[in-house]
Amino acid sequence: MTSSMKLPATFLSFSSHQPRGSSHCSVASAAYAVEPRLGEGAVVSKKTPSRSPCRTMAKVDDKNDLCRMNQAKFEPSIWGDFFLSYCNPLAYSDNQRSMEERAEYLKKEVAKLIVNSRTDSLPEKLHLIDVLERLCVDHLFEEEINAVMDEISDADVSDCELHTVALWFYLLRKHRHRVSPDVFLKFRDEDGIFEAEDARDLLSLYNAAHLTTHGEGILDEAISFTKRQLRSLMPKVVEGSLAHDINSALEIPLPRRVRIYEAKYFMSTYEKGASVNEMIMELAKLSYNIMQIHHQQELKIITRWWKDLQLETRLSFARESCGVLLLDSRSIFRAMLLSRSNYIDKSASHCVYFGRYLSCIWISRRV
Repeated sequence: MTSSMKLPATFLSFSSHQPRGSSHCSVASAAYAVEPRLGEGAVVSKKTPSRSPCRTMAKVDDKNDLCRMNQAKFEPSIWGDFFLSYCNPLAYSDNQRSMEERAEYLKKEVAKLIVNSRTDSLPEKLHLIDVLERLCVDHLFEEEINAVMDEISDADVSDCELHTVALWFYLLRKHRHRVSPDVFLKFRDEDGIFEAEDARDLLSLYNAAHLTTHGEGILDEAISFTKRQLRSLMPKVVEGSLAHDINSALEIPLPRRVRIYEAKYFMSTYEKGASVNEMIMELAKLSYNIMQIHHQQELKIITRWWKDLQLETRLSFARESCGVLLLDSRSIFRAMLLSRSNYIDKSASHCVYFGRYLSCIWISRRV
């Protein structure tokens, strides 16, 4: 992998320091220090006035107090100006061009592999597509994969094992195909309890069931059952990669994870497996490194844009979080991420970035 700066694993959290004067509760009693003047004949109510802190405001004596109210003490950015001066040695070099040329060649070869797989068995087709998606290179073969998915959408899975049925259901739902959860009915006994003991089968069913829609009770039951069974099996699972997959799924189900992060781990496990395809593995590594170079260039552009705005001096109660908000914008504009250039449209990214930034300002003013 391309070398890059090692950053802490945790994102910046909102500071526990509150701006001065931002708390209304501390001045609640001040609203009742002076009794109101009553006219002649007025009736004085003996009811104790409401002391709701939400209806009182601190009095600002001068502009200096207002300035102090608008100041917040946040920790400095963990990135600083690193991305402004950082330059990947591979960027715009002959090595990058050779990587891109090699990747283009491998894309053509893998595309042929996908087309030829249409004559393979259903489990082999599902395994190939699942590997491409877990390695985060499926966007390079959208037409070929969609053709295979259209074929297997009508496949007969009545005689297939639970792992195959669950993977078939999972991939079809991910590709927006209509598929009934009734395919899992045959894996339940007369009392409606799932009959599954194998850890791999349970994990596949657990991930597939999280693509449920409202009212699909059988999938809700599958989640509860598999979660309980996987937790009980965890101490008995000796295979390292399977144990990691189970532990990760129990923490965050596979459909809800950030795929590019998951791809980095999956590369290390897939490369050691007996069924590894060297051509797909090489393409995944090249694609990952090329995309990393693009991300680093984007961070440099966004950081320079941020510095030019000078918001940290104009909005003293806000914080700098370029890296976090860029990740948000790339998640929203996933279609642009997977475009040919691998760059987000500049105006779109700035719009989303600034909108998310203002949202964080609003939150920080309320904490």
